[in-house]
Amino acid sequence: MGAEPSSRLKGKIPDGWLPISHTEVAMTIPQLRLCALCDSDKVKLEQVGKLYKIANIYTDYKLLIDEVRPDFLCIATRTLGRTDIMKYACENGVKIIYLEKPISRSIGDCRNILNICKKYGVIIGYGVNRRYHSAYRKAKEIMCSGKIGKLREIIVEHGRSNLLWTHSHSADVIQFFAESSELEFIQGTCTFSDGYYPVTELLIDDDPIVENAFMKFKNGITASINQTGGINVRLSCTNGILTIYADGTYIEILKGSGYFSQRERIQVESLQSATITAFQELIDSLNNEKPKPITPAEIETGMLILHGIVYSSLNNGKRIAPEVVPEQMTITGKSGKFYA
Repeated sequence: MGAEPSSRLKGKIPDGWLPISHTEVAMTIPQLRLCALCDSDKVKLEQVGKLYKIANIYTDYKLLIDEVRPDFLCIATRTLGRTDIMKYACENGVKIIYLEKPISRSIGDCRNILNICKKYGVIIGYGVNRRYHSAYRKAKEIMCSGKIGKLREIIVEHGRSNLLWTHSHSADVIQFFAESSELEFIQGTCTFSDGYYPVTELLIDDDPIVENAFMKFKNGITASINQTGGINVRLSCTNGILTIYADGTYIEILKGSGYFSQRERIQVESLQSATITAFQELIDSLNNEKPKPITPAEIETGMLILHGIVYSSLNNGKRIAPEVVPEQMTITGKSGKFYA
């Protein structure tokens, strides 16, 4: 996501996603100038520097921030250490931070860094990009129009997937359509890697598979995550069902009275990538000129959903109020030799 060329995905994913790498997106926006790159892997760093013709390359993020003094910083590291980079950036003049998900390994760390960002007035962008994609925004526009009645439930079909690698997206797209970050409860069932089971509820050295999850918001809307594949999101409304198919490839509406037998298919034209939209809206939100594309409350609630699913599973799948989820509970996101 940080610097790999988007060409590797051309023809493999739907319209509206490319370019997706931070470097390519930064180079497409007139208000931005890509001025430096940083990576702990010096060999890869030099390769990427040559690819994008960037002479300022660093293996130490602190040195980059001290010398370059960037206004806009992108973070595409593994989760561990991400909040340390954010903290240093906040304390040293960075105005906008766009980071990949998840923001941290624990809710306590998440809340702490969000408070630091607020203290320094730093705007945060988050790599949960369906909320920035044309098809998902069109779906929300239709939902809000009342065309198929009032929203009751959101169903996310992101396959049999890992909690942190995939369901950060699920948690955010649910909030995007629910138009709420105020949870009443979370419920879930997970499985862990072969031979692994947490010794304590406070350390999950794994990236669990989510078998199912269910949650209710204080506005009455419910949402579920299941193992169905296809990368679809369904909006169940009083007078119909709207489905965003195949990661935004198209939208289908079923509506009617009693039986939802009237079918309408909508092809959404994507004029630019979701990541470009995210970057542009972050810039436009400086000085509160326009709304921020995502709020700190939405980022925090996304973390609560993920950790709540696991905490519920460890407690026999019972309903968990968000305030009960332990702040210090750490999920490493370990999958084989790698971490989220």
